[in-house]
Amino acid sequence: MKTKQTEEQTKVTIMVKKEIWESFKKKCKENESDASKEIRKFIKQYLKQ
Repeated sequence: MKTKQTEEQTKVTIMVKKEIWESFKKKCKENESDASKEIRKFIKQYLKQ
């Protein structure tokens, strides 16, 4: 299923070492989350500073 991009959301691309990305996704799953959700949380917290 393809996600439709809207005016409220946009798709972004980042470069990160594969090993780090895989470890991050694994840790997210262990915490019953996913990478996208955690990155969105980080961005919101960062903007509050």
